[in-house]
Amino acid sequence: MSHVQLRDLSKRFGDVVAADHINLGIEKGEFFSLLGPSGCGKTTTLRMIAGFVAPTEGSITVAGAEITHLPPEKRGIGIVFQNYAIFPHMTAYDNIAFGLRMRKVGKAEIDRRVRASLDQVGLSGLEARYEREMSGGQKQRVALARVLVTEPEILLLDEPLSALDRKLREEMKYWIKNLQQDLGITTIYVTHDQGEALTMSDRIAVMNEGRVVQVGAPSEIYEQPASNFVTNFIGHSNIFPARVAEVINGEMRVEAAGTVVHMPSVRGVSAGDTISLVVRPEHILLGDSSAAGDDMVTTRGRVTDKTYQGSFIRYELAIGDLSLVVEAVNRPALTVYEPGAEIGVSWHKESCSVLTD
Repeated sequence: MSHVQLRDLSKRFGDVVAADHINLGIEKGEFFSLLGPSGCGKTTTLRMIAGFVAPTEGSITVAGAEITHLPPEKRGIGIVFQNYAIFPHMTAYDNIAFGLRMRKVGKAEIDRRVRASLDQVGLSGLEARYEREMSGGQKQRVALARVLVTEPEILLLDEPLSALDRKLREEMKYWIKNLQQDLGITTIYVTHDQGEALTMSDRIAVMNEGRVVQVGAPSEIYEQPASNFVTNFIGHSNIFPARVAEVINGEMRVEAAGTVVHMPSVRGVSAGDTISLVVRPEHILLGDSSAAGDDMVTTRGRVTDKTYQGSFIRYELAIGDLSLVVEAVNRPALTVYEPGAEIGVSWHKESCSVLTD
């Protein structure tokens, strides 16, 4: 049994179904993200785990013990909110000590644990600062330290980076992940930012309209999306309409983009079916010299647009009636193609995934 288990967890607000039969297992020490657009049910699910929202139906267990109807303070769970909720009239030290004082912990033990927590989050020497004297990153660390000092069994993070500027957000996501790995604490992270989820998570549950639509490792979610929704939500994808010409001996012959692709067969797909092939922009190679090898899909296209974006050049290509986006890594001696150029286009067969919905 997983360390945290959600079984048929649902929440309705009148006629609105915010969470619809969520079934998830989260392992001990895992960094698990709930990812999806606004209104998909991820924060409602997190708040049910925390105990702030009562489920309409379903159950929540931690280490085999049911906590569905326990009050928040009895669950052994710590939560960091989007706005940090730091008390402005207290110093960093007093903010972190607050929860321990409410638990009637002894003064000497509070001091020991608060100073250890300050050191843990890299804020030693800043314990006398008030909120107005802290940067966004320091406020976030105080909010984390205030939770961690109570030694929770599970850490919940509700979009903790959304209030930070882009550069600090990039820095803090690595810092939080490294801290989580050092502590080994089971962490459930809510975000709408796919980059955060892909970078920080051991596994991701993608949610849409109150339901979990795919669960997997970041590489699986990105490279093998299970539906059109996941494909379009996680990064940009090229989606080709295709026809299955033949299925034989575990392989299918697929006609798409003016060429034929041989690839492993997919359960439930037979000859004559219409499917979609998915290829990420960064997996596509440009130029005739890139097309060698039996493991390559090859065709030709015409450049219709070119956009310089620093670390890569974004091309739009026309292949017959299809429009294709390609991202070429910007490097020394890179061949740059101008609009109107007719060029070879290729990608590895392994880079191609199949959608049947």
